[in-house]
Amino acid sequence: MSARLLLPVVLLVAAATAGVGVLAREVYQRPAQAQGDQIAVPSSGPSSPVPRSAQPGNGTVQLSIDASQHPDGQRVHTVLQQFFDAINNHDYGQWARTVTAHRVSQTPMSRWMSDYESSRDGTILVHRIESVTPTRLRVLMTFTSTQDVAKAPAELQADCIHWRVVYPMQEERGALRVDLGTEGSTSQFSPC
Repeated sequence: MSARLLLPVVLLVAAATAGVGVLAREVYQRPAQAQGDQIAVPSSGPSSPVPRSAQPGNGTVQLSIDASQHPDGQRVHTVLQQFFDAINNHDYGQWARTVTAHRVSQTPMSRWMSDYESSRDGTILVHRIESVTPTRLRVLMTFTSTQDVAKAPAELQADCIHWRVVYPMQEERGALRVDLGTEGSTSQFSPC
């Protein structure tokens, strides 16, 4: 190629590259499309905590922008909202429809009712959803629970607890369900 033709070709390639870069920037800077109140937009500073008198906070499950953009984000939101509604309403039957058959078999109704009889969960935020396999997810989230001190974990006897958890979710009978697994054994908690 002659030097006379090289300069226009280089300029054309540079212009095309710049155009693609501008287009890519626009695509990646678009805000997430919120569906109702499901998406929690991070604030510029530390999140304003729920006052102690209002704990555990709102029972609506929210998704971070990252979690909302996961292909299963809406399905995760739906099942977790039903899961936490069941706990807050002390409804074992509803709870059993949100978890795997294995988890139901490990949690008889009498034990579940005893464990959750005073529980209320709120300030629920799904931070991240990770695909483990095509039918299994790992959901990283935080929430706050209030309960009678006697029903709190042995490691933290408190009536209000902030939780950082990883919930495994498994596809079962065509629906996502909250499962048992080693992911959930890494829960961290602190008093409110």
